[in-house]
Amino acid sequence: MADPGIHSAEETGAAPAADMGTETLLVRRLADLVLLPPGHMPRPDRDLLDLALSRIYPRLGMALKRRLSERTAQMTEPLLYLTRDLARDVPPVAEPLLLEGVHVPEAVLIEAADVSAKHRALLALREEVSPALAETIIRHDDEDAVYLLLANPGSKLPPRAIEMAVRSASGRESWHRPLVLRRELTVWTASLLFWWVDHELRQTLVRFHLADTALPALTIEETLGREAGERDGGLAPLMRFFAPLPLLTEEHLEHVRRVQEETGTEAFLTRLAEWTGLRLETLSRIFADEGGEPAAVLTRALGLPFSAALDLAERGTGKQADAEKEERIKVMFEELTIARATALLELWDEAMNGEIADLHAEAALHTVL
Repeated sequence: MADPGIHSAEETGAAPAADMGTETLLVRRLADLVLLPPGHMPRPDRDLLDLALSRIYPRLGMALKRRLSERTAQMTEPLLYLTRDLARDVPPVAEPLLLEGVHVPEAVLIEAADVSAKHRALLALREEVSPALAETIIRHDDEDAVYLLLANPGSKLPPRAIEMAVRSASGRESWHRPLVLRRELTVWTASLLFWWVDHELRQTLVRFHLADTALPALTIEETLGREAGERDGGLAPLMRFFAPLPLLTEEHLEHVRRVQEETGTEAFLTRLAEWTGLRLETLSRIFADEGGEPAAVLTRALGLPFSAALDLAERGTGKQADAEKEERIKVMFEELTIARATALLELWDEAMNGEIADLHAEAALHTVL
């Protein structure tokens, strides 16, 4: 059955209304022709008509544009110029096409994403959002549009898009939960996101996104022996994520406590950095965290008891932990194995290098946990 186009059969065959000019009627009938299903009109004719209509597109009325957008969204072979004009138009016109246009070329959607924040929000709600389109939306950094994208299970986020979102997540609480729940989150991006989110989401990150390293560690031990961490220095970049840190005894910890009491926190952190092999910047960031959970990660990785985690958290912030903070530290401490804590700690230390170190320093100024 032939597609009647925008108008009903009665309307198409009726005489034009008295208030409808010949020009308007012609444009509407020509629009009907270009919206016919493929096969009803030769492709070259449709292409030429599409090009001609693009020349007068700005003169079309809002109601006609909207109806063209609704019909074009349903087409399996939408016309290039008309589709592009509709997608870049004001949101009331573009909405049907951006939300429901399954066969709209990806290049047109990406171009529409550059038009406005409202366009990006509509695109973020599509049933399927391609990796390239998702990256474009995130690159524009609109808080509402990115939230809609992250919360949309039909969006596909490539690694670069996830990392861009994580880097921008500090201070944007609406992004935190959908980011933590994204399957594309890697152990690397999860370790960075840990700093921005609240206690509940930190637990979720540890439980579902952070490695326990048991199998790689066993493989390394079987290959190189129990002293694998002390072998060939050329393997250090590989070994750091799997080999345990030098364990601190209570005597060692008591020594660094005395250093703090006698010479101050900076000397205390310097001595701790020497003992553990971690960057001073990493330890400073851990102790500056008001939530206290990073101190639990450090303590667990060093093989110390929970009491040491509480002590380190209090020494780092210079104030006694209340009951709520103590409970948060305890929950995090019990959630971790030594291997998982070591991997997370080494990921943080890796991040404290170059560009990411600047990111952490900036975020530390306005992160509230």
